[in-house]
Amino acid sequence: MRRLTPLLAGLLLGLTFACSEPPADSPPPPPPPPPAAALASGLVYTDPTGTGWRLVKDASSTSTRLVLNLVGPADLKSRGAGFNLKAPASVRFGKFTETDFPVKDGGVYELKNTQPNPNAEHPELEPVLVAGGVKPGNLLTVGVFQKDRRATAKDSGATLLQIALEFDAAAGLTAGQELPLTITKSKYQAEDIGEFQIFPTYEMVAKAPLVDMPIAVGSLRAN
Repeated sequence: MRRLTPLLAGLLLGLTFACSEPPADSPPPPPPPPPAAALASGLVYTDPTGTGWRLVKDASSTSTRLVLNLVGPADLKSRGAGFNLKAPASVRFGKFTETDFPVKDGGVYELKNTQPNPNAEHPELEPVLVAGGVKPGNLLTVGVFQKDRRATAKDSGATLLQIALEFDAAAGLTAGQELPLTITKSKYQAEDIGEFQIFPTYEMVAKAPLVDMPIAVGSLRAN
């Protein structure tokens, strides 16, 4: 019996190692799950290239509030401009504290009468053609126009109007996520809209329609 003891121990040890090895045809272990994407904490905008109509980032922008300026081609005279911009539901269109409106005049166009009524009781309340609102589908529509034909057309190569995009922390955006911005309609008021007359003329009517314009939009992503 003493001679069988080492042999029996060796057989048991061999069986132990054999049982610990997986079968040759067993599937490989599943790969580890990918790391969770980091949540974004702000917005990043890259300006478009070119010198035509475009939306460019204003210096007042922050990581959570992006202010975009509508700038046109230098030396092109215009009397107003407007557009519709569609953004993802995860991006909010902001308002400006000065007007509580989603658009801000850039100070280029003359928005009031060139010859105001001196007998007006409240001349400071004269209405101006600055309009903006957010439609269903997160579609922003904005416009700024001169209403007095006696005012001269202005150089479009400056900040004509401003809009704001705000980061929504509750949207659950991930860092690096692309946020497409799409211009669905854009027009400007041309320089020549007919000579001013007290009563409308055929020339004024013929030259009144707005002119289509392409607006270049940069890339927006969560950061």
